[in-house]
Amino acid sequence: MQSGSNWIVTAAHCLHYSLDSLDPTPLDLYLLSPSDFKIIVGKHWRLRSDDTEQHLTVQHIFLHPMYDPKTFENDVALVELSQGPVLNDFVMPICLPERPPGEGAMVIVSGWGKQFLQRFPETLMEIEIPIVDHRTCQESYAPLKKKVTGDMICAGEKEGGKDACAGDSGGPMVTLDKETGQWYLVGTVSWGDDCGKKDHYGVYSYVYHNKDWIQRVTKLLASFRVSW
Repeated sequence: MQSGSNWIVTAAHCLHYSLDSLDPTPLDLYLLSPSDFKIIVGKHWRLRSDDTEQHLTVQHIFLHPMYDPKTFENDVALVELSQGPVLNDFVMPICLPERPPGEGAMVIVSGWGKQFLQRFPETLMEIEIPIVDHRTCQESYAPLKKKVTGDMICAGEKEGGKDACAGDSGGPMVTLDKETGQWYLVGTVSWGDDCGKKDHYGVYSYVYHNKDWIQRVTKLLASFRVSW
């Protein structure tokens, strides 16, 4: 078992109940407890069981201390598993990023979120999209008075079409280092304006920005591997 494979990185907004719209503060009473979760890894079909899947339990959950549910700043959380999964061709860890991805770098986002006509897919889906310049993303959301802050990273195509959607929250955005063959976790699905709209990019929690916090909580070294 490789160190770090009993940790999962996800979005903080996935780990609490719906908040009071007048005072959306994630107090302890709003937080889901470890017993509320059922972790399944190695899964491909959404509703059917897979021979490759493993069922795991949660020991602890950690929300970023600066997480703001109103703005989605620092929308990142860690889930510590009671026991790590068995690693194989269907379940494998991923590295934390060593450097920021460049504009235009291609990333892959996967999940069981809604598709065309608001239907959920039967199997795990993925899209390949480019990282978008931070200023371009900020300008696209300025008319909506939504802030894209430094702890967020955007991806998508200007003409729209490919995007994460409802049901994908907390899912991974990853990239492949073609020289080493290593996969890196770039971000997790956080928020956006509808799905796949022209000039409105998907916004993700930026893992590189919060890497120090992740390492402090997990007490593991740089480039350790986490599940996704």
